[in-house]
Amino acid sequence: MSHVDSKYSKTYVTTYKELVFIFLVFVVILIILYPKDLLKEKILAEETNYDLSMLYLKNLIQQDPNNESLMLILAEQSLKSGNKHLSLRLLELLLRSENENHLKRATTISYDLKKDDYYYFKEEKEQLEQKEKLRELFLSIMEKKMYEEEDTDKWYQESVFLEEYKYMYIFIDKKLALEPDNISLLKQAYYIAIKLKYKKESLKHASRLAELDTVDKDKWLMDKYYILMENHLYARAEKLLKENGKKSEEWKGKSADFYFLRKSFIRASENYMELSNKADTYAKKKDYFLKAINALQAGNHFKVAGALAFKHQKTFIHDREMRKYFLKLYVSIGDLEKASYLSNKILEKEIR
Repeated sequence: MSHVDSKYSKTYVTTYKELVFIFLVFVVILIILYPKDLLKEKILAEETNYDLSMLYLKNLIQQDPNNESLMLILAEQSLKSGNKHLSLRLLELLLRSENENHLKRATTISYDLKKDDYYYFKEEKEQLEQKEKLRELFLSIMEKKMYEEEDTDKWYQESVFLEEYKYMYIFIDKKLALEPDNISLLKQAYYIAIKLKYKKESLKHASRLAELDTVDKDKWLMDKYYILMENHLYARAEKLLKENGKKSEEWKGKSADFYFLRKSFIRASENYMELSNKADTYAKKKDYFLKAINALQAGNHFKVAGALAFKHQKTFIHDREMRKYFLKLYVSIGDLEKASYLSNKILEKEIR
């Protein structure tokens, strides 16, 4: 029985040319066996071997060089595999496409490429230049609505990166439509609306935050009050003050200031006096009392101002500054009787 001695056997090694030939045959078989659309689906489903997918695509494009759909897929795969140069070359062609969908996708991929490049620049000047290029692309994408709704989070982050507040608000508003009770989103929407001077929107968000954010409820109510005042919505501002006026000294002070601004001087004086009577320090008591008198004077209620000063004169008579203030007040309103009475008190030895 004949046999081949093992020492005469040899290992067969496939050459590089043979490998290329085998691969090309394999690609041809794929193209023959699979319809183009099915083959594209297989390539798009490939998430690990991007280089292999790219080889398939390059051969498909050779068969159909004007197929923008294939070029777009190859550009995406090239980007994923790190072959930016090829991706850019393809995108340059696709950015001139008359197909709306192809142009849209090519533009968004171009943005991703430039954004990736931004982080490789070391010099601040280079980064700023690249950022302006990104801004130009971003605004084009926004204005032509080239983004998908499911990419809201991504484009919101890009609007933050570029400090494009108009679009920051647009995307926050989209997110709020899905999560209307999200306090964090409401805060972001509020501050962006304030930045953009969106009066109606900032008021809406402040009101909503006052309802939901129990920790900072008073802060949001106060912000709401300021917005109402800035927009001359005085009736609503007064209603808010009445609802919250008894909560704190701050709210009562706002009420007094409000009535003074609205030239309701008697009510303003009453509010200031209420604050003066409840003040926990002499400095506050004196300050609010003076505001109460000044409010009456501003409304030409001079006799009422004199009567109020005389009523509380004893509380402040030890204060040299206040004694002078009372004397000037009485003289200015022509009440010499009160001025004489105070002068005699000052001259008495118990008044130092």
